[in-house]
Amino acid sequence: MKKRFGAIFVLLVLLFNLTSFDIYSNQNIDRYIKAGILMDEDSGRIVYEYNIHDQVAIASLTKMMTFLVALEAIRNNEVSKHDTVTISQNAARLRGSTYNLRTGEEVELIELLKALMIVSGNDAAVAIAEHIAGTESNFVQLMNNKAREIGMYKTVFFNSHGLPIYKMDDRIENLSSAKDLSILVKYLLDNYREETLSVTSIKTYSNPKRNFERSNTNPLMSIFPEVDGIKTGYTGLAGYCLAFTLNVKSEDKNDRDFRLIGLVLGSGNQKERLAGSKNLLEYGRDNFIKTKILSKHEYISTRYLFGSNELPVDLISEEEIWVFKGKDENLNTEIKLNDLSFPVRKNDVIGTLTFTSENGEILGSVNLISNTEIKWIPIKIQLELLKKSFLRLFAR
Repeated sequence: MKKRFGAIFVLLVLLFNLTSFDIYSNQNIDRYIKAGILMDEDSGRIVYEYNIHDQVAIASLTKMMTFLVALEAIRNNEVSKHDTVTISQNAARLRGSTYNLRTGEEVELIELLKALMIVSGNDAAVAIAEHIAGTESNFVQLMNNKAREIGMYKTVFFNSHGLPIYKMDDRIENLSSAKDLSILVKYLLDNYREETLSVTSIKTYSNPKRNFERSNTNPLMSIFPEVDGIKTGYTGLAGYCLAFTLNVKSEDKNDRDFRLIGLVLGSGNQKERLAGSKNLLEYGRDNFIKTKILSKHEYISTRYLFGSNELPVDLISEEEIWVFKGKDENLNTEIKLNDLSFPVRKNDVIGTLTFTSENGEILGSVNLISNTEIKWIPIKIQLELLKKSFLRLFAR
């Protein structure tokens, strides 16, 4: 039976001298938008936020959820991307940005998905919805169910495309928030990366059979070749909106590529949307890195079993740690050590090492394991420990 000695130690260690690092506000972005967010896709770390929980109209950003529900139906073998979809009058009557669909026309589902995301076809959205769920209203229920499932609690959908619904004197629009929409984009990329980017990265959509050709509505794609998605939106109430993503290439051998997710909502015009999204993209691309801060099995510290200098236990990291951080951002480390017990086996977990930002956000954590094995204790040390125990006993 193991005997446990000591207590839990908590050590706070500064990696660098602390300096202020403001990652949540940028006037060169704020003034062009009503809400926005910038996130590292892998870690989910938010490095820019502005009114991210405000519930606002989202226009055609709606179609990202339409796309997701369709992709899930395909993956679940409920439909095939090669299905022939017969266009209803209900779909063909849609106006605004369209794929010029005609009643009775037959179109392959994959082509409707491309038209949905590349040229923002409102008619394509309804055609997809009816093919998968029978009616658009049934499909909208699937959209709302999926929103709840993945944590989009500020989101409600009324249709599959994002156009306003006029009822008497009321104007109803699909609603969400910058935070919710970032959750949606991250979910798409985490679970349907290839299916999503293979469509949204297309700069010009062409379908010779339908005599149709149109450029991608994403304004960043003509400026930044690395931008490969995702969706634009506009209504009078929503303003000009954009969800974008790009892969940022590393410039150092100790760094890795990383993918950014950005959203700008409520810009007053196309120029402001472009300015806000461009500044947001450049802010993330130019000021952040994904870097290795700890190697696998890197030496961290030494502890001593029973406090004896003759029984050292070296602690090493179980795995390497990569973190997404500002280039000039300072990190804190926290080491939590468990009680050290005999015998000590190699690779025993002795504690944890956690890296945090200056505001306490956890950026990475790793187990600290023993690089030492202690199976027996020399007689000399046993006698010394026994003597100390007797002295403590009689000192009471």
